[in-house]
Amino acid sequence: MQPFITFITSTFRRPAGLAACLASVQAQTAVAHIEHIVLPDHVGRGIVGGLFERLPLYVDAVHGRYVHLLGDDDVLADPTVVGRVMAFARAHGDPEVICVSAQKGHWMWPDCAPWPPKQNRIDLGCVITRADIWRKHVGDFGKRYEGDFDFMQAMYNAGVKAEFCKVLFMSGPVGLGKAEAA
Repeated sequence: MQPFITFITSTFRRPAGLAACLASVQAQTAVAHIEHIVLPDHVGRGIVGGLFERLPLYVDAVHGRYVHLLGDDDVLADPTVVGRVMAFARAHGDPEVICVSAQKGHWMWPDCAPWPPKQNRIDLGCVITRADIWRKHVGDFGKRYEGDFDFMQAMYNAGVKAEFCKVLFMSGPVGLGKAEAA
C-alpha cells in the first residue's frame, strides 16, 4: 500500500526536538499511511546547505502520495491531523498542494490567503505537496534561509493549484534553526 504522506525531517543537534517530532508522527491515528525519512546533518550545514541542496538526492526514496518537510523542532498538532488531511485530499480530488495552518511560537501561518504565497506570510510547514508536483519542483528550493518561499513561488508561477484545509497541522518554536546543544 502506498503511504499517503512522506515526511522528510532534517536534523542536527536537536535530540529533544527530534524525539518530540518522531513521537508526534508515531502517535498519528493514521500512522500506517505515513512514511518518515530522517536526514541527519552530520556537519551542520543547516536548512540551506544541508536540506534544500540534498532534497533532489532523495526523490527516489519518497513513496508517499504527498510530501511534507517537517522540521526536527516541529510536532504534528494532534494525533488526528494526518487522517483529517487524508479525508480532505480524497474529498477534494487529490489537490496538487494542500495548504494547512502552522504555528511557530506565537505566530500562526499563513496569516493571509495561502495561495498565492506571500513572503514572510506563509511557512513551509503550511505546504503539503503532491509527490508528482514535489518531484517536478524539488530543484526550485532557493539557496537562502527563505528558500522554501522560492519553492512555493515556483509552483505558483507554474500554475500549480492549491486547496486550503482549515486544520492546524503542525507547531514548533520560533528558533531560526538553532541547535539545542553545542
